[in-house]
Amino acid sequence: MCALNIYLVEDNPLIALSLKRMIAGMGHRICGSASNYEKAVADLQTLKPDLVITDIMLESNRTGIDLGRYINRYLHIPFIYQSSVDDDELIFKAHATQPEAYLVKPVIKKHLEEVLEPCLAG
Repeated sequence: MCALNIYLVEDNPLIALSLKRMIAGMGHRICGSASNYEKAVADLQTLKPDLVITDIMLESNRTGIDLGRYINRYLHIPFIYQSSVDDDELIFKAHATQPEAYLVKPVIKKHLEEVLEPCLAG
């Protein structure tokens, strides 16, 4: 199995740690992480990961959806949203950015494995 270099954007330290452990336990690498849009954009310009996993609600006035739009426009890296948001309008905006997948928090390892599998093939 190939290992992915994954960049993680999550503003909750406990959730970030849990995701990092799950991802590492699956044999993938976390090549970087951020808790806000601004740091993620700065890092992604140089790191060029295979995949980005981002929360929708971040610790700044920019959201994960803003990051998804940025990625689509400038970087063309696959990305996955993970969120506990249940607002229909926000979910519609998220899906309009064409993520690879949308994971509902709390993220379950089996679901994460299922959404990462197509990324390994691509």
